[in-house]
Amino acid sequence: MNARSRTSPILALWMGATYLFLYAPILVLAVFSFNDSRLLAVWRGFTWAWYKAALSNPPMLDALRTSVLVAALTTLIATALGTSAALALERWRGRWRSLSEALFVLPIVVPEIVIGFASVAFFGWIGLRLGLLTVLIAHVAFSVSYVFFVVRARLATLDPRLEEAAMDLGADPWRVLWRITLPLLGPAIAASALLVFTLSLDDYVITSFVAGAGATTLPLRLYSMIKTGITPEVNAISTVLLVVTLALAAVAFRIEQRGMTRAHLVLVGLILLGLVGFAFGDLATSRPRATLNVLIWSNYISPRVVRAFEERTGIKVNIETYDSNEALLAKLHAGVVAYDLIVPSDYMVRILIRENLLQPLDLTRLPNLRHLDPSALGLPFDPTNTYSLPYTRGVTGIGYRRDKIAGPIQSWADLWDARWRERIVMLDDMREVFGVALKLLGYSLNSTDPQQLRQARDLLVRQKPLVRAYDSANFDQLLLSGEAWIAHAWDGQIIKARRENPNIEFVIPREGTTLIVDNLCIPRSAERPDLAHEFINFLMDPAVAAENMNEIMYLMPNRSAWPRLRPELQQHPIFSIPPDVLRRSEYLQDLGPTTVLYDRYWTEVKLAR
Repeated sequence: MNARSRTSPILALWMGATYLFLYAPILVLAVFSFNDSRLLAVWRGFTWAWYKAALSNPPMLDALRTSVLVAALTTLIATALGTSAALALERWRGRWRSLSEALFVLPIVVPEIVIGFASVAFFGWIGLRLGLLTVLIAHVAFSVSYVFFVVRARLATLDPRLEEAAMDLGADPWRVLWRITLPLLGPAIAASALLVFTLSLDDYVITSFVAGAGATTLPLRLYSMIKTGITPEVNAISTVLLVVTLALAAVAFRIEQRGMTRAHLVLVGLILLGLVGFAFGDLATSRPRATLNVLIWSNYISPRVVRAFEERTGIKVNIETYDSNEALLAKLHAGVVAYDLIVPSDYMVRILIRENLLQPLDLTRLPNLRHLDPSALGLPFDPTNTYSLPYTRGVTGIGYRRDKIAGPIQSWADLWDARWRERIVMLDDMREVFGVALKLLGYSLNSTDPQQLRQARDLLVRQKPLVRAYDSANFDQLLLSGEAWIAHAWDGQIIKARRENPNIEFVIPREGTTLIVDNLCIPRSAERPDLAHEFINFLMDPAVAAENMNEIMYLMPNRSAWPRLRPELQQHPIFSIPPDVLRRSEYLQDLGPTTVLYDRYWTEVKLAR
């Protein structure tokens, strides 16, 4: 007894430390969802504003509504199929019974990425266009197994004499099923249904493969937002999703442990009623109208601009997001998507043209084209602007804290300065990081020369001990918090950070840098190219472009809009790049087979000590 008493505090401390390790990140997320600052580096005070902003954000609400709708339908279908399968295999004594049971194990043990890839390949093979239906089919496919095993476990503990007694008293098999078997299975069915709802609501990996136009779920929306920096708005909606998930899991666990009571039945009914009302409420009040499906980076277009276009034209704009150019290419290659307007980066435009995935633009339908800066037209990846028009322009450079670093920052070599050990952040982007090393060595950032690439790799390996992190999403927050003093950075996020702390500066190194242009393009598979042209022309209106830039804080090549910009955008470094630096700067190009060598060397850099 005494030994047990002495060890109890140790066990309690160990358990407490374990729970803290598991849940501390979640607590931080929840706490910072109330942060008054838009960025997470510094606590500025308590506010509910981010919950209000998140829950009044139309794209966010659409994604949440889609998630709830898919989860509810998945729950109904998977629960019915899984329960039926469990009952059938419990009663069946055929020779293929073991094999049939083994098939239900596969969706649980096979990695989700394999299921997602196989699903999109199957949908492409049968010609089923990606959308809400394909997401639903995929979710049902991986959820049925969970219902099957939960219900099957409950069936194994049932006393068969109860069913036999009912049949002895004259009940037919259907009456036995409805009056005896299903009520006894009730807790297991309810618990498995709530489990399926939670799994479907939270799924990202499989959904990212099979989602198409009009089928962006909340996890997809959140992940794409995180790629441009974690904000309290992301934390707020993540906290809401977390609370709902934990509540449903708790209800499922309680039902599984104690059985279904009247209170549980009422609670589940109210939850389902609320979810159905939320999921279908918008459908009940909306009227059919033309829809334009836009696939774009997250936080890359002002909601006010979208709303203004909808009010002016009566066209519904459905904003979908992606997290990389490669993800965009994969969706278009699948051949079963229906996007009308996409926003690929410069090098990806060249690839899409080569792969015959874009249709020519009708420039005669774009009178606002006259407002664009001629220097942003006729770029190497599309010299005649047959397939693309510039949406935003940007550069890669160096962001740094002038209150931490004395003296001017002028060269990429400053990212190798040992004085800033553990205070340097590099982008987690293979092409950008190798571009820095290649430029510092005096080479092209699009080099395919193996010897030059080896030199760049060696230079990056020597830098590795100085680097605090490779981070493409939160380098601005690391600068704001003071954890980093100097960062390899994209211009837009640094300009946003300067609004929080004017001590943050952005410079374009003298060796030259990466020039970035994201472009408006119409896929060859677009169903409404007429609406896409109308929207492109609207975005090039000077007043619209200015409002858009002032919101997203990325520069657009619209000369007529520049006088209307915020002061911090009017002072953008891109306006004052020295001619010699501009000549040494380049757009990223497709590397072809050399990409394999880049990948190998990038892995070696990341693994270096």
